[in-house]
Amino acid sequence: MPPRADTRARVLHAAARTLADEGYGRCTARAIAKTGGFAPGVIYYHFTDMDDLFVATSQFTSEARLARYRAELDGVGTASDTLARLRRLYDEDGAAGHIAAVQELVAAANANARLAEQVKVQTAVWQDFAAGVIERLLAGTPLAALIPVREVATAAVALYLGMEMLSHLDAHRLGPDALFDAAERFAPLVDAWRLSLAEPD
Repeated sequence: MPPRADTRARVLHAAARTLADEGYGRCTARAIAKTGGFAPGVIYYHFTDMDDLFVATSQFTSEARLARYRAELDGVGTASDTLARLRRLYDEDGAAGHIAAVQELVAAANANARLAEQVKVQTAVWQDFAAGVIERLLAGTPLAALIPVREVATAAVALYLGMEMLSHLDAHRLGPDALFDAAERFAPLVDAWRLSLAEPD
């Protein structure tokens, strides 16, 4: 990667990490520079203003994680395997600060038209990806004609964005781990059902 592109990526990584750690309200040029270990002026060499940086950060972190999800889920054909991999990916997202950063960007988009448009674009891309995974799991079964794939994909993306936040609000701490545990107990039944419904070649 050319030095200029490498520095730009470093700024974007620092912005995402600062969003996750400090929140949008405290994600200033100085805070991002401190996180990344560079001078604040570096930000304005690569980005017009902070809005420009946040829009680019939304695209950057979304595309990086989507590439990882595609690589991990490509060709996976069972609900059990899909859920196991999704759980690992979600854990990665949490550890890297991606989930918290995305939640901050989504919240900030309410008052920022440019950011709102970028979040909308990235959300649509994730919905398309989720729809593709669901379609692959349903292929060859009567369920493919019964389940509204786009609606389920939209719900899946909404669940992804919201379940971490809900786990902090829920006094009983019904968090992502509990949801994945429940889903993974049910997944083998789904796979067996799919196999029994599979259309003959």
